[in-house]
Amino acid sequence: LTPMQHGMLFHSLYAPEAGLYVNQLAITLDGLDAERFRSAWDETVACHEILRTGFVWIDGQAMQAVYRQVPSPVRIDAEGDWNESACENVALEERKLAFALDTAPLMRVRLLRLGANRYRMIWTSHHLLLDGWSTARLIGEVLQRYHGQPVEVPASRYRDHIAWLQTHDVAASESFWRERLQA
Repeated sequence: LTPMQHGMLFHSLYAPEAGLYVNQLAITLDGLDAERFRSAWDETVACHEILRTGFVWIDGQAMQAVYRQVPSPVRIDAEGDWNESACENVALEERKLAFALDTAPLMRVRLLRLGANRYRMIWTSHHLLLDGWSTARLIGEVLQRYHGQPVEVPASRYRDHIAWLQTHDVAASESFWRERLQA
């Protein structure tokens, strides 16, 4: 885990009911093929280890567990037409619903049917997985897949960053930056 993930994990476990580090995006999608959208999400999850990650303890130390396969994060609620108030209630329920941090995926995508081919997407995820920049890139990738466009997957993996952090001399870095900032 990165130092930032350690901090988020600690606070998430210390006060799970507080909903700390839970991110949510709600948008209305017109002209949507819900099943094709689910497939785009599923393909994206399959391509990124971090989206198939849970957090487990081995010998008292928190570790990331990357699962080969995870259930689809997408739930399609296509029965009837949802109104604005009902959508807001679902969004609130999703924010309150805790994540089992050892079980991937640590995100949920609800598609609420508003009318013919019109849906409200409520995407709830744990901040342990994604920051704001990554969230925007991920949505872009899902939309590329949905539209059948080629997707460029980054060459590096998150595990490479973790491995680099574990071999990095933190004291030397701190010393370097202290000297630079004092100059």
